[in-house]
Amino acid sequence: MRNLSLFEADRLTLDDAIDLSVASLNAYGERYPHWAIGYSGGKDSTATVAFVLWALAAGKVKAPQSLHVMYADTRQELPPLQQAAMRILDTVRQQGHDAQVVLPALDDRFYVYMLGRGVPAPSNTFRWCTAQIKIEPMHAALRDLRDATGQKLLMLTGVRLGESAVRDARIAMSCSKDSGECGQGWFQVATPESLADTLAPLLHWRLCHV
Repeated sequence: MRNLSLFEADRLTLDDAIDLSVASLNAYGERYPHWAIGYSGGKDSTATVAFVLWALAAGKVKAPQSLHVMYADTRQELPPLQQAAMRILDTVRQQGHDAQVVLPALDDRFYVYMLGRGVPAPSNTFRWCTAQIKIEPMHAALRDLRDATGQKLLMLTGVRLGESAVRDARIAMSCSKDSGECGQGWFQVATPESLADTLAPLLHWRLCHV
């Protein structure tokens, strides 16, 4: 028999977490006609895609003019995980939204860079790969989308508190500057010239919710 703690009743339930996320999208989403979701294929970004699709289909959130799910394909995923990500993208398209696979330039891909140029494998102290094969291609895709729509985008991410102590500290610091807000999700306003402002609507979700 499990012993309940003094604060057990105050633990955030899934229904409460969903309500907060819906409020987050309603509070910030209407400011932007075009949304993009950065999708990595991991559990948090998959939960974000699934939640946003459900919220729109259920009428919980006003739909934007366009929703774009961008899958950052590093070509380093295990085949079953990559195939699962492709099925998610198919579901996005079936629901009438845009889904695209974002790839790094051929010369910047993992094995081409290592075997073609002789660059050492990435490590904890030499992490060249994340920016080169994921972040930079995603920025390029967002730039193309911003140019096509002519408007600043709302970028939705699967960032959550509790993923790591380092990320939690980064969120805490960033909420005190650059118009950062974390009462409903984690909303970051970037400069007017930037590609997108960022919202993490699942910031408060517990691992069991994901």
